[in-house]
Amino acid sequence: MGLRGCAGLLLLTAIHGAAPGPLQSADDAPTPEQTQFFEAKVRPLFIEHCFSCHGPDKQKSGLRVDSRAALLAGGDTGAAVQPGQPAASLLIDAINYKTLQMPPDRRLTAEQIGILTQWVQDGAIWPNDGSEPTGPVVRKPGLQITDADRSAWAFQPIRRPMVPEIADDQLARNSVDRFLLSKLAERGLTYSPLADPRTRLRRLSFDLRGLPPTLAEVEAFAADPSPEAYERLMDDYLASPAYGERWGRHWLDLVRYAQTNGYERDDEKPHIWRYRDYVISAFNADKPYDLFVREQLAGDEVDYVTPETLIATGYYRLGVWDDEPDDLRQAEFDDLDDMLATTSSVFLGLTIGCARCHDHKFDPITHEDYYSLLSFIRNVKRYVKPDDKAAVGTILAELSTEENALAVFEHGATTPTVQILSRGNAATPGQDVVARFPQVFGSDLAVITPAAPMVTPEAKSSRRRRQLADWLTDARHPLTARVIVNRLWQHHFGVGLTPTPSDFGKTGLPCTHPELLDELASELIASGWSLKHIHRLILTSAAFQQSSHADQPAAVAVDPANTLLWRQNLRRLEAEAIRDATLAATGTLNQELYGTSIYPELSAEVLSTQSIPGRGWGQSTLAQQHRRSVYIFVKRTLGVPVLDAFDLASPDSSQASRNTTTIAPQALIMLNGSFAEEQATALADRVLAEPMAERISRAFAFALLRRPTEREHRFTQEYLERQRLFWRDEAGKLRLTQSEQSTKNQPTEFAGWTAYGGSWSLPEPGVCAVEPDAGAKLVRDDIMLQDGSVECQVRLDTGGDGGVLLRVTEPQQGTDALKAYNINFTPTQLRLGKHENNWRELASADLKFPPGEWMTLRAQVTGSRIQVFVNGANEPAIDFNDPDPLPAGKLGLRTFQAKVAFRGLQVHQGEKTTALSWERRQPMPSVITADEIERQVWTAMAKVLLNLNEFVYVD
Repeated sequence: MGLRGCAGLLLLTAIHGAAPGPLQSADDAPTPEQTQFFEAKVRPLFIEHCFSCHGPDKQKSGLRVDSRAALLAGGDTGAAVQPGQPAASLLIDAINYKTLQMPPDRRLTAEQIGILTQWVQDGAIWPNDGSEPTGPVVRKPGLQITDADRSAWAFQPIRRPMVPEIADDQLARNSVDRFLLSKLAERGLTYSPLADPRTRLRRLSFDLRGLPPTLAEVEAFAADPSPEAYERLMDDYLASPAYGERWGRHWLDLVRYAQTNGYERDDEKPHIWRYRDYVISAFNADKPYDLFVREQLAGDEVDYVTPETLIATGYYRLGVWDDEPDDLRQAEFDDLDDMLATTSSVFLGLTIGCARCHDHKFDPITHEDYYSLLSFIRNVKRYVKPDDKAAVGTILAELSTEENALAVFEHGATTPTVQILSRGNAATPGQDVVARFPQVFGSDLAVITPAAPMVTPEAKSSRRRRQLADWLTDARHPLTARVIVNRLWQHHFGVGLTPTPSDFGKTGLPCTHPELLDELASELIASGWSLKHIHRLILTSAAFQQSSHADQPAAVAVDPANTLLWRQNLRRLEAEAIRDATLAATGTLNQELYGTSIYPELSAEVLSTQSIPGRGWGQSTLAQQHRRSVYIFVKRTLGVPVLDAFDLASPDSSQASRNTTTIAPQALIMLNGSFAEEQATALADRVLAEPMAERISRAFAFALLRRPTEREHRFTQEYLERQRLFWRDEAGKLRLTQSEQSTKNQPTEFAGWTAYGGSWSLPEPGVCAVEPDAGAKLVRDDIMLQDGSVECQVRLDTGGDGGVLLRVTEPQQGTDALKAYNINFTPTQLRLGKHENNWRELASADLKFPPGEWMTLRAQVTGSRIQVFVNGANEPAIDFNDPDPLPAGKLGLRTFQAKVAFRGLQVHQGEKTTALSWERRQPMPSVITADEIERQVWTAMAKVLLNLNEFVYVD
């Protein structure tokens, strides 16, 4: 299983503590702890992973899983659950992928399997279970909104509650603590002790900046862990530019930020990175949250339109976009639905998008409510292809003579009539609706139906989005402030006071501390909507600063899920924070702010997952690659492995919270990946620069911000010595094999390639280039091509021409007697030529290969037919039949008096795809020096430190 897998299973016990309670019969009333365990942990798993196939609407194999009675009755294969007997329960068998395999699309995590196993072991208690399935009541068609619907807590006005008095006020540092301690006292519980200074500071730094504190800060705070010192550091972190990068990334998860459109071509959204920078800047400036909302929803309609407010409306352009829809009208409403569903979940915490096709099945949102709310954004122009010159003005706002931003545009002053679409189908419009807000927000239709805005006929927009923004940011709105303060709480404790942060409706989990949530929401509004003010309130509480250790047996027994917050929750760092913390530990972090995105180097194997390998993935210098992860180019169809492995948010839909999985690829990437290797070597070099006697202590300080214990120091010494013995043994083997080395003359330094003339080099990661030469050739040693396709990206930097060679018969050394097809490109032409001791043109096409720009070539060879495609075109630029075809041969590259670069080379033959790279041939040294051995030894030790749970967890 490996160290990380074992650690994950051990953590499961630590997180959940003891069992929720002893086995009970179905007739016994569940304890509050069992109810809480079920509602917080078990029911959400059934809803998310099981109800779609075995719920109230559909019962595959005759099985329902939305009640205890249904689980005991079972389906075609018998009872799904045997209470108290996980090993005999088909449900547990299926989720472990034994006889059955459920869910079929993706196996549950070890933690989720543990939760359901524990639940069955404890009797499969289902609170309030009877003969009928329980859970959210499914509403019938023809929904009428009632006063009972409006009386739900989330729809009530925010009222500032009285702060409760507590017996021991010394435990409380502010109002947050008084609300929490009051509830704990009801159960005979209290807080855990404060965490140690290093843990508290590390937690504070990661929560606010996504980076570890400096060693100097840790040492200073350990010497003076007073509340005053803590608050000074907190204010420093809130004022740091890194704060906006950290919290901007949380916001980007919500608004499904990506820089490409998705689908096969996955083209770039031009200048959308400016929206990312707007978000980061807004958090850093503590822009009032109501203003932040207004600028994104209606930045072009506010009274003070600026370049910044126009950039903010890029919010509407973030979603997936189909550039070749089968039905243009349906695609338009799909785009509008994406905008509306995102807006409702992000700002309102409601799943209004569920009412697109019918009345909401659970929440008081009607089918008509959906389209009435859609009316506020109906006038938004659909996105267009960025290369459509005639339409480019409908997506780009000019900020200056040199800058543009992707922004929202409307069709004009008049909004088209909006009709209810039957089943959400654009081809079946029904009755007209007017722009109004959902009825659950007011019984008086006149109040929730704003008058049409006053606009002139020549106006560029209807100003309806301004009305939507005004409504959402009204201080009397019951949800906007509650939703955002709940999100802040979520990121400081791992779970929100309302555990489903984007669903305050009936299918969401109930709020554990509604009075505290209203206190925070009231404080947000009273502070002028300052998010930093709420951070300060939460972070200065004793609740936040508690230890995360489950050292209170009574609390573990009463509240195993820690919903009462008798301790801090143990949390793993997100993918970006793990990568950024690694760069910080190794001393390579580049903290440059803002600007265009960066491209970490990706292997040929990763690039090969694209339909056109390497398309749309640029090149960045090593220094740029070491910038923070928030600046990495977000391409929907191509991910960075080290981030994807650690549950990076999907950019295809709003993500309120990250998954936390423990899987084998995480260990493999962190031990063997190119990023891990590079950073481990950098940490080794950093340690080796220290005095020998201090190296072990400094290594722990760089990675873990502490000194090693005596046991750790001894273990590290033993490990280092074992590594030295290994490398000395390798050095001895190397000396013995020196005489066996091949003396074959290889003109190139690339493994697997033979060069004939020219100066071939690796100027950039993944790129092969050649300087101007009269006929330089590079031939792959192990590829024979008869029929198949070859694709790569090419860049003509200066003069002359370059080419890709197919069916190559190699020349004799020092001669030019080459036989091959040559796919040849010049600044103005694409040519197909044939080498047979001389070069002869077979076909050509007028195509520009602008100097310095990457272009994609794909050549398809089938018998005597050669087709050449450029930049993903469906039709070939050249289509030629050779009456005298060349036989099978190798693959090569060629240039004539030009500086040319190649990357992303792939060969497809039948079902086999081979991704070719240019790996530098490492000359075997005559001896491994003592310095080289020590570097390898410390690189191995660095990998150990950077893979510890202590490194990748907040506490």
